Amino acid sequence: MAVFIFALLGIVLPLSENKNNISIFKYLPNIKLGLDIQGGSSLEYSMAIPEGARAEEIVNNVIAVLRRRLDSAGYTEAVVSEVVVGGERRVRVEIPGISDTRRAEELIGSKGKLYFAEVIETIESSTPPQITRNRKVKVDGKEIDLYSYVRDSRNPNVWYRVKNVFEFGTEPFQITGLDVTDARASLNPQGGGFVVNLSFSSQGKNKFELATANLIGKQIAIILDDEVIIAPVVRDKISEGRAEISGIESVQEAQNIAVLIKSGNLPVDLIKFQENTIGPTLGRDVVTTIVNAGIIGLVIVMVYMIIFYGWMGFVADIALLYNTLLLLGVLSWSGAILTLPGLAGIILTFGTTVDGNVIIYERIKEEIRVGRPPLTAIKFGFDKVFSTILDANITTVLAGIVLYFLTSGSIRGFAVTLIIGVLGSMFTNLVVTRVILEGSSNMIKPEKYLKGIVVGKGGNE
Repeated sequence: MAVFIFALLGIVLPLSENKNNISIFKYLPNIKLGLDIQGGSSLEYSMAIPEGARAEEIVNNVIAVLRRRLDSAGYTEAVVSEVVVGGERRVRVEIPGISDTRRAEELIGSKGKLYFAEVIETIESSTPPQITRNRKVKVDGKEIDLYSYVRDSRNPNVWYRVKNVFEFGTEPFQITGLDVTDARASLNPQGGGFVVNLSFSSQGKNKFELATANLIGKQIAIILDDEVIIAPVVRDKISEGRAEISGIESVQEAQNIAVLIKSGNLPVDLIKFQENTIGPTLGRDVVTTIVNAGIIGLVIVMVYMIIFYGWMGFVADIALLYNTLLLLGVLSWSGAILTLPGLAGIILTFGTTVDGNVIIYERIKEEIRVGRPPLTAIKFGFDKVFSTILDANITTVLAGIVLYFLTSGSIRGFAVTLIIGVLGSMFTNLVVTRVILEGSSNMIKPEKYLKGIVVGKGGNE
């Protein structure tokens, strides 16, 4: 019952301001539809490729980074591709299910340069302050300005004068995004708001330990794209290789920061060339036809199960509807984007749910034919097919997991609905169906399954 309520709330609660106006999805506003169903937005970027650089390699790296960023942010159905116009290489990003592309632009257009710096002073100014005396320091063969002013990301009038290079130890060094191996957004366990938990590489861990050991009581600015995310005070030497970016007010901001840090830096700057709103590639009539065909097929299967299995067939139909509701509820809660391959995954789960029930029912029929009463036959039937149902579904889930991690875009969307649907069908087959059948075993008529069976003196077939 708790699972049912959880799924139902995901469907009926106003979890987002999303609105669907296609077919049955009008009544499922919490499910985000993909580019091929309801359209979305298209962003096109040109790239500042340096002279003499290998353009093809840079473009491929840009596409890979953008793909990771979008997948991490939940835009698994987005399409990232290269387009060539008049000899100029551009990158096109098509994002389904959104009309406001501001958040996506933050993820796509940012080069994602992250580094840590010592805070020298903080000032308020409506104009960018200037460094009057500066010098350059060579780090890893590159000359870097030792001092600079960077703006606070939340207050454009607050500026930090920072020291970009740490001069501790034998050689000057920088701590950059390359020293961070992981970044995850989460609730702040010690108070309100959200945090981004950072994990450092072995080299980054040593750098961070050395820097924090020498800056106790001072601020370290965490800078992303020349803007200070936050400048916490160092309380102790941090030697575990883990740190927190705290003081973040919204989960969306925390997720954006985590995605940019985790997905890596873009090799070049992107310049937005154009932005368009695009319509569905399949067309509303085609989508409506597909959905209606799926519903008709579902009804035919449900009627067949009742005719062939009687009361047990009716219970199988309840389990099928339960699994469908569960799948839609999980999609609503998770915010996953549903496309045509995802619809195929849902329809496929109809078959897996019914298939599991058929295996169980045939085993129950065999138990009835050897003379066991319905309730005992149900218990024996479920016990004997448990491993078969479990093995069959786990292998499908494993295949879906492989698809999810080794692919992207629409294939990943298909894998998501397949995994959720198969796990749901396993739950409904082994739990929901069993509970209902055991509670209504008196509705099963043994004589229906004994026709044509000749029972010998020993009571065997």
